[in-house]
Amino acid sequence: MNNYQLSEAAIAKNKRPVNQSLRSLQQELEQENTLISETPVVKFQKVLKIYRSIKPLLTVLAQLPLVPSTWRAAVIVFTQALDALSGVSGEITASFKAGKDLAEVTE
Repeated sequence: MNNYQLSEAAIAKNKRPVNQSLRSLQQELEQENTLISETPVVKFQKVLKIYRSIKPLLTVLAQLPLVPSTWRAAVIVFTQALDALSGVSGEITASFKAGKDLAEVTE
């Protein structure tokens, strides 16, 4: 199989779950009230929600042989970084202050 055929097969295999995830995200975003002012925490949570919905698409892109290897590597690093952030997202609250713990240690 050539790169084109491998890419086509990967897309065909993942098309339904990717489309389902993206439709779900679209419905969720349409239902949100965009008139409410958002705190940085709410914005961060929204970005993570979007990321979780498009992660299947990013995973497919990172596997396509037609996509240049440097681009695929960038997608993989990006998803790994957002996976790491999404692991701590539950700990970030309105009272979170970056560097607060550092200030306490140096005092």
